[in-house]
Amino acid sequence: MGQPEELAPGVFQVPVLGAQVWLLIDEPVILIDTGTRGSGRALLAALATLGHRPEALACVALTHYHPDHVGALPELLARCPGLRVAIHAAEAPYVRAPATLPNPFQTPRARALAAPFWPLARLRQPCRVDVPLAEADVLPGRPDVRVVHLPGHTRGSIAFHLPRHGLVLAGDAFERRGGQLGPPSARFTEDPDAARASIRRLAALEFDALGLSHWRPIHQGAATAVRALAAQA
Repeated sequence: MGQPEELAPGVFQVPVLGAQVWLLIDEPVILIDTGTRGSGRALLAALATLGHRPEALACVALTHYHPDHVGALPELLARCPGLRVAIHAAEAPYVRAPATLPNPFQTPRARALAAPFWPLARLRQPCRVDVPLAEADVLPGRPDVRVVHLPGHTRGSIAFHLPRHGLVLAGDAFERRGGQLGPPSARFTEDPDAARASIRRLAALEFDALGLSHWRPIHQGAATAVRALAAQA
């Protein structure tokens, strides 16, 4: 885990356990995703580095239900009074009742190998959802942060578009191997055809930079790269 990296004014990428997350520090302060269980301390340290106490965190918005994106949610709810939780309405039941969380592995071999560990990895305690999200919603108090529904990786996967900054925070909508943008891994993607359709939808937006949960960001020319991929999808 390293230091926060500024992607745009007031938008910082933070490496945590199992993923990269984003802090939007213009008030109200917003966190996008949480990393795996045990990431809470690193998240609060990053928040302090950026000049904010835990109680400043107003909302955590989740790109989807996978444990490397929601795992530290209970830690944050315990430390950040008044914190609101937002996720796409299709996945809110998984956060409220994590025993219902489906195993995210999609291929039979990967599913079999992961089965013994899945009960340990998934969200272990019910958490509230205050803001069920849908396409074109904005985050609480942040009309500059718009929800883009990108089904495919999961049914309720979402990205966040910040038009003023020319930035999309895309979660797991892409891989970026060898510097080349590609669709999400079939091993973890519920509906690859829908994921490719979502890439074509995202290609219609205007943006220059792209944040990815498990890969280095693209700082310039991101929409061009997404449109090139969409043309092949």
